[in-house]
Amino acid sequence: MQHKFLLRFIKQEMEKSKIAFKNNEEFFHLFLPAEPWEAYRSNVSHWLSSEEDGSIRKRIFIDAINEKLGLSPTVWNAFESTQKEAVSRGVEAFENLQLINESMFEWLDKSEQSSEQLAFLEEAKELSIEKVKTLCLKHEELCKRSSLNQVFLIELFHLMYERGAYAFVYEEIFPHLLDSYDNKVKSRKADVYASLPTPMYREAFDVLNAIEGKTKAETLDLQTAAISNIRREYLSSKTLKKDELKLFLRRLIKCYSKTYVPKEEASYYPGINLAYMVALANHIFPNETNLLENYSVEQIYKDVQRSLEKGKSSSSKDENYYAGVSEIEFKFLLNQPNVVQELAYFLEEMEPTLSQVNQTKRQIDLFFLQIIEQFVDNSSFRESTTMMLELLDSYILTR
Repeated sequence: MQHKFLLRFIKQEMEKSKIAFKNNEEFFHLFLPAEPWEAYRSNVSHWLSSEEDGSIRKRIFIDAINEKLGLSPTVWNAFESTQKEAVSRGVEAFENLQLINESMFEWLDKSEQSSEQLAFLEEAKELSIEKVKTLCLKHEELCKRSSLNQVFLIELFHLMYERGAYAFVYEEIFPHLLDSYDNKVKSRKADVYASLPTPMYREAFDVLNAIEGKTKAETLDLQTAAISNIRREYLSSKTLKKDELKLFLRRLIKCYSKTYVPKEEASYYPGINLAYMVALANHIFPNETNLLENYSVEQIYKDVQRSLEKGKSSSSKDENYYAGVSEIEFKFLLNQPNVVQELAYFLEEMEPTLSQVNQTKRQIDLFFLQIIEQFVDNSSFRESTTMMLELLDSYILTR
């Protein structure tokens, strides 16, 4: 076996030994935990699925496998019987090492944070972003790339993310994380990429596209978020032309329709994203009914009523916000009266994080109003949208 077939054989043997990994990304990170999956994703997927054998030229990956499995570099070009015997020994040794190392990960328990780390987090809550940076320099040992600092860094990640400090998270925390431990962290990591002063929409898409949802509903939400980053990249183009927009809206509506399933339990999150695209098509291309795929904002709003009610009554404050604000956005798209007043009351009652409000503002402004005003004179949305954006800006400034 040459490199590709041998790599596939190694993966199969590790699967037989019940070594824990759910997908290609987790398999890759068994060997290179600190390397960004996005940089290897297409290569690894090709190596593991190619019908033809051949060489793998990424030596860093080959060297990491040799080190973790105790393989000689010559095994990659040896006879098949020699390869199988060496891999069998290497996988067994790796499995035993994994079992021994389970006791080394007690630092994943939040209670294991040091008093110094806990004090840092409490102090950071009250400081400006610049002063938190200074605090990081002062306590450099707490922020360095180390397994003992991971729980602390994840806590700091969430704290600064919720304050809308995306550049801080990207510059000061991302380089020191060994991995993203759960889907919430991974999703927020994608949002950081998309929220930077110079957004990295493709990177956000790659992160979301690689997450494995734990439920069908979560999978559909992740797919919706991934589609949205392609939408953001395209609609942010300074050279966007009307005929190109028409084709892209048609494609987007079809994409969102695959994650939005109009059943009794239709989800409001894919629903509101689809509704924005339908509203854009309605206002920019009022005579192009073929764009709409038989969807209307009114019908989507009816379809997601149960999902909205579930979200608003959830025990999760995040879910309460996103469901509540999505309902207001539906009313906004339908030009219903008193939407601005309803948003003002909602913000006062919910006291959402800056990151949540920033997402809402970006959705309404950059990816809706600015697109309409680029191609439509005297938009009927201008007055209400301007008032909503002023309200959101005011909330952000007072926090």
